[in-house]
Amino acid sequence: SSGPSAAPPPIETHLLVGRRPSAPSALGAPPRMQRNSRLPAMACAALALLAALASARLHGLVAAHQNLDRANASGHAADDAVARPGCVWVERFVVDNKCKDELVIKGWAERVPPGKEVTIQAHRSTDLMRLSWRLAHGPWDYDYIEVNGPFKGAPQELCAHPNYATWFGFTTSSRFEALDPQTGAPACADAGAEVDFSEATCPTTSSDRFACDFHATPQSLKDCSSPAASYQKANTFAVNGDGSRSPLFSCAPGQIGEWCGVSTNYPCDPGAPSWPGWRVATWLDCCERRKSIVFKLTVCV
Repeated sequence: SSGPSAAPPPIETHLLVGRRPSAPSALGAPPRMQRNSRLPAMACAALALLAALASARLHGLVAAHQNLDRANASGHAADDAVARPGCVWVERFVVDNKCKDELVIKGWAERVPPGKEVTIQAHRSTDLMRLSWRLAHGPWDYDYIEVNGPFKGAPQELCAHPNYATWFGFTTSSRFEALDPQTGAPACADAGAEVDFSEATCPTTSSDRFACDFHATPQSLKDCSSPAASYQKANTFAVNGDGSRSPLFSCAPGQIGEWCGVSTNYPCDPGAPSWPGWRVATWLDCCERRKSIVFKLTVCV
């Protein structure tokens, strides 16, 4: 990206509000000045114009500095509107813990109390390609989202398309979303994903690693029709732009979008012969539109 644009020229403040005096006469005495009855009105109008220009310039400078601050934080040029093409601007990162236990979010020291929604403001330096969490009192392994790009925390530009990859097992149900910072509504057509998992309906058994451990092996992950894979496919949902859920991202009849028919989870190895052929991604529309978002994770939905 190009660097910040040059600063605008200063506002001219020496506006001419009257006529220039005539040169002295040949007799050396200046001519008598004629009183101009329009002078006070002209001066007031000019001063009002000057004040309006100064106010507009001030608002422009404030906006420019805000864009520059945002650019400095993300490392891209200030003349980018919100984010670079193919990216979103994560304005805030929010975790809503609906579980009965504290949540440990990997990479952050802060724990999220049960029943609380917390905006996490610090940045992290580990687990950057994932967003991982577990219950404070076990099981010990983490549920996670593949962020697919380095996510240190908000505010930050993110050029990636997150998805689930739940093929090892799970402990919690969850949902992640890109929300509009002003309205709280979905920010785009492919706003997020949800896994509506429950320990009560687990197709396998629990372990000290997961509440529902799929006991995955390289061989078992090749079977996309196994009980574990079938369970994940039946309970994984795309969160559409109107807030509705569907197995794949839905589009209205005649609507064309890169996200149409895209899945949000890997229940088995996509290289397996029985892979259904889906693309897996979210936020294709968000990134195309360079949206500013709230990245929200809800656990125990």
